[in-house]
Amino acid sequence: MHQSISLGLAIATRLPHTVVSQDWLLSESCLRRRIGDADVMGEQLNHLAEVALHENISIQVMPFDAETSTGGISFAFTLLQIPSHGIAADLEFVYIESFDDARYLDAKEAVAAYTTLWNRIQAAALGPKESLKVIRSVGQQYSE
Repeated sequence: MHQSISLGLAIATRLPHTVVSQDWLLSESCLRRRIGDADVMGEQLNHLAEVALHENISIQVMPFDAETSTGGISFAFTLLQIPSHGIAADLEFVYIESFDDARYLDAKEAVAAYTTLWNRIQAAALGPKESLKVIRSVGQQYSE
């Protein structure tokens, strides 16, 4: 998941003013699981908070105490929806990343199932403003 977040951050910081929108859902564990020392974590979370301020980026945090019917999700996935702006249909697919594998799914049923999962997680997560407060708060804890 760390690599996925890093890739998303790289894209977001290089393309902050494009029409491409990005909606991120992060488990609270992503903020609290320490990678590197406290200074590195504080810097990373402060950067994440800055990225969250871009108009085209929405970051939501799924808190530990959220009530959800999705259970614990132990893998990262990315739901991509690319408008065609033409005659062809929009391109929709899912990229799933696990410890030792990554794959793409483009079957309509699979995309629909992951869209439903995404919507459930998003509904249980904190809103973007509340999430930003949590990101900043945890970042400050690492900086103390």
